Amino acid sequence: MRKYFFITVMPLLFLSVNTLLGQITMTNEGQLFIRDNQVVHVGGHFVNKSTAFYNRGNFSLTGNFWNEAKVGNSGYGILRFVGGQEQTFFVYDSLDVFDLEIDNDAGLVMAGDYSVRIFNEMNFLDGIVYTNATSLLAFQPESSYSGNVDDFSHVNGPVIKIGVDDFIFPIGKGGYFRPSGIEDLIDTTTFLSEYFDYAYFDLDSDNTLFRVSDEEFWNVERLKGTSDASVLLSYDEDIGGFDKIEDVRMAFYDNPWTRVESVYNGGSPSFFVSHDLVSKFGIFTFAENKLAQPAITFEVYQDEDCANVLNWVIPANSRIETFEVELSLDSINFVKIGEEVGDSIPFSTIKIYEYRDYELYEEKVLYYRVKMIQPGGAIYYTEVIAVDNKCAFTHCSIFPNPVRSDKNLTLKMSSEFEQTLNLRIYDVPGRILSEQEVHIRPGNHEYEIVTKDLNLASAMYFLEITKRKSLKFVVIFD
Repeated sequence: MRKYFFITVMPLLFLSVNTLLGQITMTNEGQLFIRDNQVVHVGGHFVNKSTAFYNRGNFSLTGNFWNEAKVGNSGYGILRFVGGQEQTFFVYDSLDVFDLEIDNDAGLVMAGDYSVRIFNEMNFLDGIVYTNATSLLAFQPESSYSGNVDDFSHVNGPVIKIGVDDFIFPIGKGGYFRPSGIEDLIDTTTFLSEYFDYAYFDLDSDNTLFRVSDEEFWNVERLKGTSDASVLLSYDEDIGGFDKIEDVRMAFYDNPWTRVESVYNGGSPSFFVSHDLVSKFGIFTFAENKLAQPAITFEVYQDEDCANVLNWVIPANSRIETFEVELSLDSINFVKIGEEVGDSIPFSTIKIYEYRDYELYEEKVLYYRVKMIQPGGAIYYTEVIAVDNKCAFTHCSIFPNPVRSDKNLTLKMSSEFEQTLNLRIYDVPGRILSEQEVHIRPGNHEYEIVTKDLNLASAMYFLEITKRKSLKFVVIFD
């Protein structure tokens, strides 16, 4: 049977009780032991001046709590703040609690010189806990929190977490619940985190970012230990003024701001999570990695050697890290066929790029575009240009295969256009053994490829028709 113990009517001999503005002030100067399942309710303030404060039951109060003695025994009980007006938790000496609970929409203010160490759980029923740099909540290893953590019930100020387990900091400010988190630790480490609902004092960024948020930032600080961690920041599309979530990344202030490779995980609340473990901690926020799109001059044509030539011109002061050449055979589905290296810093002058596609395609019309990847990962595309394929072929093969070393090889090719190809024979290690120019005529024809004069040993070889298409054949030494 649960025991209810109301101090307001049954003060113990070792407690002193004074009336103050309709509330009592209860002071523990001796020993206060709240047993299992025992309920103690103080309809007023509580002052603890003794190290002999043991809570294994349910201790609640409607007024303020002063702790003026070192309490190193957390017990197994609940310390509950349930006042109808703002309460203050004065921590003038260290205090360990097992469970801490707030059920007061007026809030709880932490004050003093020490943190409250939570060993099991913080229960957010209603109300905000206001902490500061010298008096805050310190979650111990394997401790956590529960309840209605939202815009109306969270921690406004810094929070500490000790341990190796994943943890989401129940923090916010300005009426917003804006948690951060740490994951994937390998050693016991102490982290502190706090949210700020205004801009960091310095918004300058490096060349991987376009714009840093001027509305919020987080402090995720490693206080003790050496473990790296994945960092999480809660994301709200209504905060920050970013147009597209695809252009958003986490950012770290390294004087200036730098990009943190990160991914969006959705969910509720939504988070961005660092792609890799973070080894440098401090100030984080969100940033836009989209840079201004340069005005690109882009052209494609097919030359007399059947190569499809792509040219594009990049104006000065543009920043393009990588160019990826893409091809489509139907104007809808594009695949990457090549790449050109750009630069992560602005070009000092205009830059001219050329890419030559030597492949022979069956389709009569080919579609090309260039994908531009900027520092920070933002992506743009040139226009799509169609080119008439005047070097189309529908079939090519070689015979006999295997071929005797004293015989020539025969190439059979079907082509719709007249063209000249420079054919190469090379071995498995990639050494070019011979080159031969062959004039291809429209229609289905056979062409002799000289191999008998090469005195090839028995092995596998390749006939290169274009730089991206080769036919394999085997030589049997006679």
